[in-house]
Amino acid sequence: MFFWLETLSPWWWVALALILGAAEMLTMSLFLLWPAAAALLMAVVVAVMPGMPGELRLAVFAALAIALTFAGRALVRRHGDGGAGADSRLNARAAQMVGRRGRLLSATDGELRVEIDGMQWAARPEDDAPLTPGVLVEVTGAHGMILRVRPRLNRS
Repeated sequence: MFFWLETLSPWWWVALALILGAAEMLTMSLFLLWPAAAALLMAVVVAVMPGMPGELRLAVFAALAIALTFAGRALVRRHGDGGAGADSRLNARAAQMVGRRGRLLSATDGELRVEIDGMQWAARPEDDAPLTPGVLVEVTGAHGMILRVRPRLNRS
């Protein structure tokens, strides 16, 4: 039934790997990468065993694609996807301010205005201690777009 697969050279498997790799680049799904790797392995298998029956070639390719897909997904899950989720604070600008230092501009009824690198932020004191304008503060946390600050203890 699959006798035509027996006539294909290893270069057809390489071509399939390149096509799947190009499709992976277009979709960026990290799914087609594994069948592409299986096609490359099939090129090696067919080069080493050119008399392999067509049905067996198809079965080996399917088994390789499935095995590499499961192994690859486990590898990506374990070691990450190359940085896509490296900084969970990427879209949380206020959270990126933690540890930064600035100057308190105003303090009215528990609402503070803090200036950090020329930008003004709404803030709340960390321990509800009264703060006076002009004091240096350090950001200890963030809740939404409101910073939590405390007086800066050292001048260095």
